[in-house]
Amino acid sequence: MGRAARPPAGRSARRGVPGVAVPLGRDAGWRRSSRGRHRETRSKEEKEVSRLLVVPLVLMLACTRSAANHEDLGDRAYATGSYADALAEYQLGRKANAGSAALLAKVGAAAMHYEDYELAADAYRTLAKRDRSRADEAADGLDRVARAALTANDRTALASALTGLREVAPRRPLGRYVVLAALDAVDRGDTAEARALLPVAAASALDASRADSLLFVYGMTLVRVRDCSTAVRVFEGVVRRQRAASVVEQAREGLGLCALVEGQIALEQGHPDSAEGWFRRATAPGASPDVVRGAFLGLGDVRLAQGDVAGAMESYQQALTGGTPGDTISQRAQEKLNRLGKAEP
Repeated sequence: MGRAARPPAGRSARRGVPGVAVPLGRDAGWRRSSRGRHRETRSKEEKEVSRLLVVPLVLMLACTRSAANHEDLGDRAYATGSYADALAEYQLGRKANAGSAALLAKVGAAAMHYEDYELAADAYRTLAKRDRSRADEAADGLDRVARAALTANDRTALASALTGLREVAPRRPLGRYVVLAALDAVDRGDTAEARALLPVAAASALDASRADSLLFVYGMTLVRVRDCSTAVRVFEGVVRRQRAASVVEQAREGLGLCALVEGQIALEQGHPDSAEGWFRRATAPGASPDVVRGAFLGLGDVRLAQGDVAGAMESYQQALTGGTPGDTISQRAQEKLNRLGKAEP
């Protein structure tokens, strides 16, 4: 009764305890090992995340330093008068930092010294678009480009600079540059540019005769794009003022041509009465013979639309007068006469 319970035979108290402790020891070791591996894995993940965050930061800083380095190198070259080297460095800097207004201004200045006026104009125009607070600076740069391009007879750069000035500083007077740029646009067939510049050029002309000569060119440009409703008013003004004797007769011809075009448009749109008025204006003194013949062809179509077959045939016959066999107007008039002849009872 009072004795302590003995361990079963074959087992001792001393060995029994270690027998239990062994598996517990292994479990604890596994847990320690697992925790170690977990800490190691987490440490690796943290290092990888840090590395991924650092790489773009390093690249960004490298690009910033690269742009700054190119700008510094460009400044040094510019200070020593090595404008080609300066321009090259500034251009490289722009590739690394395209949004820098300061670099654009430096590209413009270096390109001016290097006499690349087209590049200078582009740089100043872009500067004004990128940073509106520097619009006056860009306009001054474009004005310098225009003067230099005019001296160098660089028409492309001059046109670009003047276009930029109209965009950046529309109220700034363009002076004598605009006349050359306008005429250059006419020579190149750039009707949009010519239409924009010619009225400004006429307003900037030093004398009335020159102004009306430029307005005549403007009117002819309008004819090319079939804006005859505006061209008619331009030609009428030149003819009425009689200030440019060399173009007055040409303006009369232009007026006749425009009247012919307007008559054709009115006829195509189903307005024969309006067309008749235009065609009669096209037969006025001063119009070219072919315009007059074309107008009579149109009047024949008007008469036909009004049901006046005899009147139509008379007009078509007048369209043949003064022509040569086989010319376009003669062919069309003869075809119309032939159809009417066959239609008669």
